Amino acid sequence: MAGQAGMASPFVKCKLDEFFWEWLSLPETQKLVRQAIHGAKTGEIAESAAPSPHFSSLRTSPPGRPSPPGGPRLRDAAGAQDGSSAAPSATDAQSQAYVPQPPSPRQRANLEPAPLAPGQSAVIPRFWWPKRQRPADQLPSETRQAIHDIFVKQGMTDGIRTHQQLAPIVTDVFRLSKYFVVPIFHKIKVFFDIVDSSVKSKQSLLNPSPVPITEQMLVSWCQGKIQPDDLVLSFFYVVKKEHNDYIEREDFSVFLMAILLTHPGLDFLRETQEFQDRYADTVISRIFFVYDKKDVGRIYLSSLRRYRPSVIETWKQLADHDDIKMVRDYFSYEHFYVIYCTFWELDSDHDFLLDKDDLLKYDGHALSRRTVDRIFSETPTKFTSAVPGKMGYEDFIRFLLCDQDRQSERSMEYWFHIFDLDGDGSIRDHEMKYFYEEQVQRMECLNYDTIPFGDILCQMNDMISPHAEGVFRFSDFKKRRKFAGTFFSLFSSLNKFLAFEHRDPFLAKQEQMDNPNFSDWDRWCADEYLRLAMEEGDDGDDGDR
Repeated sequence: MAGQAGMASPFVKCKLDEFFWEWLSLPETQKLVRQAIHGAKTGEIAESAAPSPHFSSLRTSPPGRPSPPGGPRLRDAAGAQDGSSAAPSATDAQSQAYVPQPPSPRQRANLEPAPLAPGQSAVIPRFWWPKRQRPADQLPSETRQAIHDIFVKQGMTDGIRTHQQLAPIVTDVFRLSKYFVVPIFHKIKVFFDIVDSSVKSKQSLLNPSPVPITEQMLVSWCQGKIQPDDLVLSFFYVVKKEHNDYIEREDFSVFLMAILLTHPGLDFLRETQEFQDRYADTVISRIFFVYDKKDVGRIYLSSLRRYRPSVIETWKQLADHDDIKMVRDYFSYEHFYVIYCTFWELDSDHDFLLDKDDLLKYDGHALSRRTVDRIFSETPTKFTSAVPGKMGYEDFIRFLLCDQDRQSERSMEYWFHIFDLDGDGSIRDHEMKYFYEEQVQRMECLNYDTIPFGDILCQMNDMISPHAEGVFRFSDFKKRRKFAGTFFSLFSSLNKFLAFEHRDPFLAKQEQMDNPNFSDWDRWCADEYLRLAMEEGDDGDDGDR
């Protein structure tokens, strides 16, 4: 027991120090300290309120110490002798139900530091407050008032009947994307059994509500879902199902349908249902690629707060661009077109499944067979096609994003698992040589000069600078993210290997300067889209002749 107490004492001391500094950072405490310093200088004793409800007990005299005449302890004792019990003070009542709450943004803005006396040091106020895990059960009064003002301004005395009437509340009060208006309108109608939840057709989404949605009904639906000062929390609780604490793929379907029905940049897709479905699948797959790191088919609130680019902000950007190609993250039609056409070119029998031979044709037969075998072993990630030995469209999207943007952490993790043959958490020389042997054979068949493996290994050591030479761990690649893609490309893709050997550093620098905000994925999609457009134009010219 003595040993355990000795081990626990540093932890206890640390927690006490933490509580002390938190108490010392409170504005009331600072006021008390300033008054005490002033009293010590002037010789006066300043009476002040306790800095917190729990501090009142600390200011009473300890047992065995005489209290000043007329002090509260003597008065309480006298009252007890008379048989009358002292009524609980307001401070005691507060201490029983005291729950610290972060100050509002307005209160934080009004907290001005008091001028410091000579020789007095500044106390850093508390600057971090934990994020909420769920919206408040009751809407803030200012939010309810804002909703009421819009009802009055628009003269909606009988309630909301169309999604256009709901739009200013969603965008101005909830601060969500305007492309959330139609889905929220539908969810409110489902919540009050106005329409069937299984019906998500164009008619049910855009048609007026047969029963008007009153202000009271809207506020009732918002409670527990909308947190105006936390967009991530509002987004999460609006999208997910009521009984889940995560977002599933199908939860996004009504939101993507709303974009396809109302965004002017997608008007040309409204008559082609197949392409609408594929576009929605592509966008959802890209969202889950970023936020569902474990490939479990769920997005949790913590992931929404942590990973970038933010899907919430990107959704809001859709309202700023009529040309949806201008929104590169998640929703770009240009990116969808490239992904879909690349898959279609590989899927020779058009069953929307790829086998090993199909994937070997990717990028002009660039991938080695050993790399393809590792991909189809489902070591880096499990396939979702439910057909053994087949890669589905969603699986191909994941592979393509990892292949064309090898500097992202998700991509590095994907390729690291491919090269870590024995699964010991590191890539060693024999594993690199296993993949490089096939690269040498392919270069010899094409009459290219080959490079000895020892030289390649030395070059990789210089490029990645692993902690232990010749042993490459995932942490080494994260530190040298800029060169991680080159490392994996040299051992898996012949085209990327040759491009690296014959690279023009000045041309690469110029491409970076031309589009500094573009990722490798963005640049590849732009090049592929141009190639596909030129091929389509050539096919059209041949048809005319």
